[in-house]
Amino acid sequence: MLHKITLVILLTIIYTGAFSQGITGIIKDRKTQEAIPYANIWIKSTTTGTMSDVEGRFKMKLEKDDTLCVSSLGYQKREIPFLEITENPYTVFMQEEVRELSEVTVKPEVSRAKVLLKKILDRKKENRELIENTSAYNSYARTTVYVAIDSTSNASRLVDNLNEVTMKIDGQDLLFSPIYLSETGTKVADGVDSTVYMRRDGIFPKLNQTIESLILLNVVVDLNFYKDQIDILGRGITSPLSNTASLSYDFFLNDSTYIGNRKYFSFSFAPKNKYNPLFTGRFTVEDSTFALSDVYAYVQEEANINFVNGFKARVNYSKSEEGKWFYDDQEISLNLALRLNKDTTSRYGSQRIDEIDSGNWLISKTTEYSTSPEINEIKPRNWKNLPEFAASNHLEEDTYARVDKLKENSVVKGIDAIGGMVLTSYIDAGKIEIGPVFDIYSTNAIEGQRFSLPLRTGEKMFERFTLGGFLGYGTKSKELKYGVNFGIQPLPTDKIIIRGNYSDDYTLVSQDKYLRFIKKNPNTRGNGNFIAALTSREKNPYLKEEKSFNLVFEYNANEDINMELTSYFLHSKSTPEVHFFKDNAEYSTYNNYGILFNTRLAFGQYYDKYYFTRVYYIDETPVINLSLDLGQVKLPGVSDGQGLYAQFHGSVVGRVNMGLTFMRYMVNGGYLLGDAPYDLLDQPVGSMSLGYAKYRFNLLHHASFAHNLYTNIHLDFNGGGILLNRIPLIKKLKLREMLSLKSHYGTLTDSYKPVFDLPEYYVTGMSKPYAEIGFGLTNIFKVLRVEYVRQLGGAYANADFADKHGIFFRAEMSF
Repeated sequence: MLHKITLVILLTIIYTGAFSQGITGIIKDRKTQEAIPYANIWIKSTTTGTMSDVEGRFKMKLEKDDTLCVSSLGYQKREIPFLEITENPYTVFMQEEVRELSEVTVKPEVSRAKVLLKKILDRKKENRELIENTSAYNSYARTTVYVAIDSTSNASRLVDNLNEVTMKIDGQDLLFSPIYLSETGTKVADGVDSTVYMRRDGIFPKLNQTIESLILLNVVVDLNFYKDQIDILGRGITSPLSNTASLSYDFFLNDSTYIGNRKYFSFSFAPKNKYNPLFTGRFTVEDSTFALSDVYAYVQEEANINFVNGFKARVNYSKSEEGKWFYDDQEISLNLALRLNKDTTSRYGSQRIDEIDSGNWLISKTTEYSTSPEINEIKPRNWKNLPEFAASNHLEEDTYARVDKLKENSVVKGIDAIGGMVLTSYIDAGKIEIGPVFDIYSTNAIEGQRFSLPLRTGEKMFERFTLGGFLGYGTKSKELKYGVNFGIQPLPTDKIIIRGNYSDDYTLVSQDKYLRFIKKNPNTRGNGNFIAALTSREKNPYLKEEKSFNLVFEYNANEDINMELTSYFLHSKSTPEVHFFKDNAEYSTYNNYGILFNTRLAFGQYYDKYYFTRVYYIDETPVINLSLDLGQVKLPGVSDGQGLYAQFHGSVVGRVNMGLTFMRYMVNGGYLLGDAPYDLLDQPVGSMSLGYAKYRFNLLHHASFAHNLYTNIHLDFNGGGILLNRIPLIKKLKLREMLSLKSHYGTLTDSYKPVFDLPEYYVTGMSKPYAEIGFGLTNIFKVLRVEYVRQLGGAYANADFADKHGIFFRAEMSF
C-alpha cells in the first residue's frame, strides 16, 4: 500500500477512506509464466503509479472508479477496471507484442529512449531554473522518527506504561513509539525563506539536536533531481538526470500516455552495479517541455550503505496555468537499524520500508508546497488544516503527549545521558557534569597511568554560569595535579561568552594549541584516541610542568563568524626530558604571557549549540580559522624581558562529495617570528601506537620536526566501495576503500630568535617534504577501519624519528 509507511511512521491516519482499497499483485508473461520486472503501472488519466520490482511484484491503492494500466516494453498494454480485480493479490498476465512484417529493413538507429533522454537533458537547465527561480511560495513539512517495539521482548519491560506511549497498527505485530516529532511552516518571499511556524519535540533532549544534525540533515533533504547529485546519507548520490547518469544507470522507456491533451513519457532506471549507492526507480516527463511531473526512487538492499534497511523517495510536480512547473509535494521514508532485517524472501529497497523488525527506526518527512498568495492571509499555525497541505497529516496532541510521558522514563533518561556524553564529552549527573571524558584517562612517561576527575556545574544548576575544575593523579609520579575554571554567558543567547581557567599540570611540548579551534576536545596529555591509549609502545616523555592562567572573551557575531580573544600567562618548569638551555646556562623555569586572537569563518555551516559550546559538523562547507598570537618571554634573574614574538596560523577543514566517493581534508600553515621558546614551533608528531591518528601523523615519533615556517596537509579519501563493489563475493561484505595522505613541510628561518637552544632530538632541516600514504579498508563489521601506512618517498626512510611503515586501527562509523 502506497501510504502504509506513512501509517506506520506517523501513526496519525486512522481512516483511509471507505471507497479505497490497497491491492498487491504480480506481473507475469502469459506464455512463460515468468515474472516481468520493472513494468510500468499507473492509474489511467493520472500520473499516480509505481513499477514492479525485480520479481514482478507491486502495490497500489485504487478507488472504485479507477482503471489500472500496465505496460512493459515488448508487451501489449493492459487496462483493468477496478471492479474486475476480484483477487488480492492479483496476477496480471501480459501478452507478448508480436508484429508480422512483409519486409524488414535493418539499419543503425539510436534507441527511442536515448533520443528522449537527450531531449530531457537538453531542457534540464531550463526546467531546473523554473523550479529554483520560483521566488514566492509556502510549504508545510512534517518530520517524524518512530521506533518499532516488540511488546514481548525484555526491552519493552523497561518502558513503563507501554500501551500509553506506543500505538498498534493494523497488520503489524509491533508497537510504535515516537522519538522525534516536527512540524514546520515556511514562507518564501523574493527568494528569502523564513520559518513562520515551528513545533518540535523529542524524548531525548540531549540527542534531539543530534537526531536533527546527524540523521535528519543527511536523510531529510531537498529532493532536487535536476541536480547532478543529491546529498543523502553523507554522500552524493548521482541523480538519474545527471549529465553523466548513463555511466551509472541503465534506462528503459516504459510507455507513453495521455492525460487530457498532454502526452507523458515514463522511464524506469536501475544502477549498472546494484552494490553501488545509487537510486532505482522511475520518472515521468511531459512531452512538450520534457519537465519532470513525478519521480519515484528507492535504494536497493544490496547497496553499500550502512544501517539502512529501506529507503524510498517520491516527488510530484504540478504545472500552473501559466505553464510553469513547481513542486507539489515531496516524501522521504527510511527504515534504519544497526542490522539488516531477517527477510524470508529477497526484497528490494522500497518493499523493505514495510518489512519492520523490533528496534527499527522509521523516519519520514512529507512536504507540501503551494504558490497560492491567499495562504499568506491565514495564520501559519492553521496552515495544516488547508486543502493544499492536507497530505501532511498534522500530528495530533496525543502523539506529543506520548513524547512527554516517555521523557520521564528512567531508561530513556539514561540513554539520553549516554548520548549527551558522546556528543559533548560530559556525563550528566544532575546538577554536576563529569568531563571532558577524554581527560579521565591518558598515559605519558612522567605520570605513567594518568587518572583525572574533571567536574563542572551543569545547566540544571546554573543556566548561564558554570564552575568547574579537575583533580589528576599519576601512578608513576604519585603526585596530584589540579585546575579550576569558570564560564559566564551574560546574555540569553551565546553571543558573548567569558571563560577563565587556572591549572597546575603537565602539558605536551608538541601539542597543537590551534587544534581546539577545529576539534573541540583535543587531548593535551598524550594519546590521540582510545586505541592509541591502550596500545602505545612508548609513552611520550616530552612534557613540561606548567602553571597557566587564561581569560577568554568569545563573541559569536552570527552563524558565519566567531571571534575569540584569549589573554594568557604561563609559568613553565623543566622535566627530565625537557630542559631550557641558553648560552650554556640552564633555566629551570620561565614565564611567558600574551594575547591570542582567533577568527572562525563558518559560512553558515550547520552547528549544534550545547552548554557554552558550539559543535560544527564537518560537511561540504569549509570552516576557516585565522589566528594571531602576540607574546613575550620573561627569564628568571633577567631584568629585561625578551623581545616580542608573533605567530600567524591558519587552517581550513571540510569535506568534498564526489558522487559515490568523498574526501575529508584539513590544511594548516603558519609563521612564527621573534623571541619565542621552542615549544611554540610547529612540531608534527605521531602517537607511536596501533591507533590511527586523525589530526596527527602515524609514523612519526614523539619528537621529530620543529619549524617556524610550516604547512601540514591531511587528506582522507573514502572510495565508497567504488572498486570493491565490483569484486565477486567481496562486494557482499560492503567494504570501502580508504586512501590517506599526510604531509608536512617546514623550515627554520632567521626571523625566529630562539629564547632557548633547540634540543638535539628535533630536526630542523628539510630538503623534501615529509609524507605518509595509507591504503586500507573501512566498514569492517560496520565499525572498524584498518589501514597500512608507509612513508612516501625515501628522503626519511632511515630516519630515527619515524617508522618506515605500519598497520593502524580506528573505530569509525558512517552511513
